[in-house]
Amino acid sequence: MVYKWADRVQELLFPTRCYLCCTSTRGGRAICPDCYRELPWLTSGCPTCAAPLPALPGLTHCEDCQQHPPALDACHALFNFQAPIDQWIRKLKFQQELSMAKFLGRLLAEKMPAADNSILVPVPLHRNRLRQRGFNQALEIARPLRERGYQLDARCCTRTRHTPPQSELPAAARLHNLFGAFRVDNSVDGENILLIDDVLTTGATLNALAGMLKQAGAARVEAWVVARTPEPGSRLRK
Repeated sequence: MVYKWADRVQELLFPTRCYLCCTSTRGGRAICPDCYRELPWLTSGCPTCAAPLPALPGLTHCEDCQQHPPALDACHALFNFQAPIDQWIRKLKFQQELSMAKFLGRLLAEKMPAADNSILVPVPLHRNRLRQRGFNQALEIARPLRERGYQLDARCCTRTRHTPPQSELPAAARLHNLFGAFRVDNSVDGENILLIDDVLTTGATLNALAGMLKQAGAARVEAWVVARTPEPGSRLRK
């Protein structure tokens, strides 16, 4: 009761305002209901790569995933990589606004199922990139998910090679770029793994990491990302 009273007093004295329209919000929410509804939600996507799918009868997976099934068992993306989501992610990654990670993580948590025995694994950064940025955005987004009861293992995997961004490479070079880029450090035998990341662009990073986890004995590997960038020719097999 004391904490609820204190929260109420803080809300009255320092009301939270919507990130987009600046109106006061209730319950400490960072976005108002109207702006929440207008976010660029990804409403229809391939269940194994989250690529947008046209609403056609009988179409359940994209052509690429039908022809080249990825290592991922499922892939979920909340949003299309459009304004304001793209701006928020850039603020997090390049302007060190860590409050954005908590906000985006809570948006992700609202759409994820109730916690079970699955283990959250944020996509790791190489130590050079981590030193440069100062934090791993995937880990910061994953932290609020613990409020839902999920188990977080930030040391499950290591990125052993510093690789160029996948989006900067031609399709033929993307798989080779990630060969041997990850190592599984903790036991995942028989475990269900939920990979967490900010943006899915080519999908090759998530697929390579999922493949390593499967080789290490993981029973199932899903990915949950904040946004999907549907660039032409960028699919999980590339």
